[in-house]
Amino acid sequence: MSTIDTICLSRVEAKSTKSASTLFGGDYSEERESLLKRLWGFYCELAAKRRSRLALGEMSDWQLKDIGVNEKDARQESAVPFWR
Repeated sequence: MSTIDTICLSRVEAKSTKSASTLFGGDYSEERESLLKRLWGFYCELAAKRRSRLALGEMSDWQLKDIGVNEKDARQESAVPFWR
């Protein structure tokens, strides 16, 4: 048997081994990636809420009046925890 035949045979064996491992419980990389993307999106959403609430808490009276929010409501909203 020549070297080329050996290389070709080993490639075929590797392909069949790879497909068997994915068939019987192996590769969940797409599911992990999807989960990580959803978690990252959730984190970004919470962080954006927190930043906007902090900014609302730092606004002056005339800025709050300009956007149509009274001071009491703004202070109350800025005190809400980031997970709500």
